Amino acid sequence: MPLVTISQAGMHFGGPELLRGVSLDIEPGAKIGLIGQNGTGKSTLLRLITGELEPTAGQVHRQKNIRLAFQTQELKAPPGATAWSEMRALFAADVQREERLRALEERLASGEDVLADYERLQHEHDFAGGYEVDRRIEQVLTGLGLPQAAWQQPITTFSGGERNIIALARIVLQEPELMLLDEPSNHLDMEGIEWFIQFLRRSRAAVVMVSHNRHLLDATVSEIWELHSRKVTRWAGGYSDFARQKEEALALQERQYKAQQRWIKRIEFQARRLLDMARAYDDPGQAKRAKAMLMRVEQVEKIDAPDRSENRFHASLGDGRFKGHLALEIDELTVSVAGVGNQEPGAAPSTDSRILLDNASLTIEYGQRVALVGPNGSGKTTLFNAILNHANWEHPDLDVQEGPFHITGRLRTGKAAKIGDYSQIHQHALDEHASLIEWFLKASGLDYQPATLMLHRFLFNRDDLNRQIGTLSGGEKSRLQLARLVHEQVNFLMLDEPTNHLDIQACEQLEEMLDEFEGTLLVISHDRYFLDKLVNRVVELKDRQLEPFKGTFAAWWQEKHQQAQQGPKGTLQLHSQKSAADRRSDAKQQREDQKAKQREQHKLRAEIRALEARIEKLESKQKELEDQLAKAFSADGTASAEEAMKLNTAFEAVKHQIVEAYSKWEELAAGVE
Repeated sequence: MPLVTISQAGMHFGGPELLRGVSLDIEPGAKIGLIGQNGTGKSTLLRLITGELEPTAGQVHRQKNIRLAFQTQELKAPPGATAWSEMRALFAADVQREERLRALEERLASGEDVLADYERLQHEHDFAGGYEVDRRIEQVLTGLGLPQAAWQQPITTFSGGERNIIALARIVLQEPELMLLDEPSNHLDMEGIEWFIQFLRRSRAAVVMVSHNRHLLDATVSEIWELHSRKVTRWAGGYSDFARQKEEALALQERQYKAQQRWIKRIEFQARRLLDMARAYDDPGQAKRAKAMLMRVEQVEKIDAPDRSENRFHASLGDGRFKGHLALEIDELTVSVAGVGNQEPGAAPSTDSRILLDNASLTIEYGQRVALVGPNGSGKTTLFNAILNHANWEHPDLDVQEGPFHITGRLRTGKAAKIGDYSQIHQHALDEHASLIEWFLKASGLDYQPATLMLHRFLFNRDDLNRQIGTLSGGEKSRLQLARLVHEQVNFLMLDEPTNHLDIQACEQLEEMLDEFEGTLLVISHDRYFLDKLVNRVVELKDRQLEPFKGTFAAWWQEKHQQAQQGPKGTLQLHSQKSAADRRSDAKQQREDQKAKQREQHKLRAEIRALEARIEKLESKQKELEDQLAKAFSADGTASAEEAMKLNTAFEAVKHQIVEAYSKWEELAAGVE
């Protein structure tokens, strides 16, 4: 039985419709990715599922007493709350039981005879998992990348990225039946994203997730909901499967549309000839035949032209050329930050300095496309800021104090390098109080008319120009920064999390722009899909050094993953210390496990062979129907419009069965060794 059923739902807020005629089911354990351009209503659909909003048409039915958790992009917490207290608040019953245990311990210590009560409550606490609460909280916060030193800090002091992590941790710990997630990977580092992927794979909960992270969607979901033109279309598989299937579907629809249009033109031409003959020879029979043919055209179900319309921004970053080989030289760079030494939760702030970089060196040559990677808090953005504020050709030597940061060493840019930057923290790059047009006129130096034309290329209309920047969405602020970069015509781009807040279509457009850019690229990003496409060198900020890797991001990630799988060296030593009896028992268990594994593999291979035979039959049927369709829509085709449409319906049904069969085959094949 579905957890949630949506029936013919529509939604508007007094203006144009956001959703129309949406019918969907969420089954227990389903993993669903919800995609669509910014502003199409993805967050609205999530709120309809939760019950925060009621549809203006249709119905949303939720199972009675369903345990549902909704993670939004904005965390709300009471004043003074810390990350730790927010997590503990989820386990109110366990915390209360723990307090009762402490009270009973005090009464036992004072000599009262409450041992039986204490043991009963202790057993109840153990059975409910109360002793595991703190360990679970620690595991989740650590896995998502929130450092232990931050657990006891007030949530109001956290950045937007850290608040996002806390909101996500709260969802994970609730263990609901249905999780609704809105951009959960924003601000997670790569290790945090991988931890979250493994969590989702293990979780029995159903998940509906809005995300622009294509790697996350590929790794976790088995169905894509595409929200486009007020409708939701369901696609089997992850994002890559969706992209392939959609392109195939659009190509097929285009062929069918063109074939039908040719048929319509042929029938209309024949009808016109018959009408001309009827008028010339005063033949009512010919006129009647012509009208019947035109009636056939009117009655046939029309195939729509494929909708490839998307709101795309149109721009180029320029060729990025400049003379010389050097783009950036970092030599013996040391960066320390005062008063943030390693602290235990709740401890007073430390007066010690924490070193982010220690005599680090790196050279980036013109034209290289470099990914700067490392965990959150390692100093990537701090290094970016140091380069932007202090690197130059003529005076590269540094010994400066910048707020809490002390920077020494050498930062030299190429003589002809012109740097353009994109900040993930929009408040650092944009004036939140200025209007959009005021800020862009000042930042670009353009006159009003060319400035408005540039903004229009990035999908800002006339009504947007006087909006205060602080009221723009994250995606709109991202596009505004990109518009500035395009105008500046730079040859060295420094991008800090450029895909955050962009929808998938905008990410792909940005990738196209950067792919055409011939200059130097230095980028911080946790979007593996984005990095796989663009970078040819990886620099890891590790152990306070800059460690270069010659190769693509995919090659670096594979090597890092292989190193992690090797595990600690102490494993063999512990195994050798086991007793002979233990080893014999282990060997017997291993043999039994091996036999069970062999049986399972045999069963899997049998299922795969049966599925392959079914796929072969379906593909033969598909080819047969395709030939019949081509004949029906050909110039000398004899099939009626109704017969042709029946053929088309049968063809679509077989195609859908093939997609599902291949999806099942991939699932089974993944388990074969």
